[in-house]
Amino acid sequence: MKHLLPVLVLLSGTLSAQSLFDSAYTVQQAPVYFDFGKSDITPQAGETLDALVTALRTTAGGLRIQITAHTDSIGNSENNLRLSRRRAEAVRDALRSRGLSEAQIFIRAAGEREPLADNSTEEGRQQNRRATLEVQVEVPMTTLEGVVRNPDTKEGIPNALVMFRTQSRADSTRTDTTGTYRVRLPKDSVVKVEALAPDYFFQTITLRAFGDPELYKKYNLSTDLELPPAVEGGKAVVRDLFFVGNQAILLPMSEPSLPKVLRFMQMNPDINIEIAGHINHPGLAPEKLNNWEWDLSINRAKMVYEYLIKNGVSEARMQYKGYGNTEMLFPNLGATEAEQQQNRRVEIRVLKKN
Repeated sequence: MKHLLPVLVLLSGTLSAQSLFDSAYTVQQAPVYFDFGKSDITPQAGETLDALVTALRTTAGGLRIQITAHTDSIGNSENNLRLSRRRAEAVRDALRSRGLSEAQIFIRAAGEREPLADNSTEEGRQQNRRATLEVQVEVPMTTLEGVVRNPDTKEGIPNALVMFRTQSRADSTRTDTTGTYRVRLPKDSVVKVEALAPDYFFQTITLRAFGDPELYKKYNLSTDLELPPAVEGGKAVVRDLFFVGNQAILLPMSEPSLPKVLRFMQMNPDINIEIAGHINHPGLAPEKLNNWEWDLSINRAKMVYEYLIKNGVSEARMQYKGYGNTEMLFPNLGATEAEQQQNRRVEIRVLKKN
């Protein structure tokens, strides 16, 4: 019988949706295939297992292997479930014979319930006669906890959306009735935390998920986020939205910031805004700016405006305006490069709440 070629897939830390924020995540996958009605390890399957074990010998850290075995749909479903278990056990035994510890290996029999391909063709049935091996890295976890609050009243904001992103993971949660959020994260990972809620501006912080809460005090870090109320006349700087000097081009590190503005507009459909663009030019009176400098502040605001339109926000809810250098956050000639970047900014200003 014709077999599919052995495959070993390195996922480089890419996570499936099921593994987000668990204590283990998949770093490698390898499928092995079986003959019809059989649970014997074929020569091709043996080659795949050899390659997998060779790769594992060069991998440091705590590893576990999840084996999930399947069948095609021919025959009785109970018999197929028993066959899939024999297949999982055969792969487990083959790995043990290659030097892996049984304590590292976990098996699951799926029978015919999770087909990968259409069982109406022989080719599809062959793909379903398989066992999938997932190599998982066990990650020490810690709980990150903080409060999303109104800076004016100091009260927590219930049911605020809080999103988390590390180098390899992304997830979200909601605050409880006190405005508190809690999430399990890999210990010592750097995480970007973003919070938003109806009738409030958004906020983002970046911090390390320490295993010891005392370390936040030691390094003077806070896990809390303050969301200013989005009232008429209120404004907020779009943080981390930085531009190339003298251009309306975002620095690459700033591109993930645009979706924050979009989510704000989607969460607050009754708000009309002005998008305000600013440039950095300390030491020069605004009336002496060149036309292209005024246009630069306009185009920076227009860039955000066009992004929102492209993503479904109505033109009737928005306008954009350039302010040149009239409202620099750091107007002094001695401003640092970091301060100059903050002068080249875009703000969101609430014009009206319907």
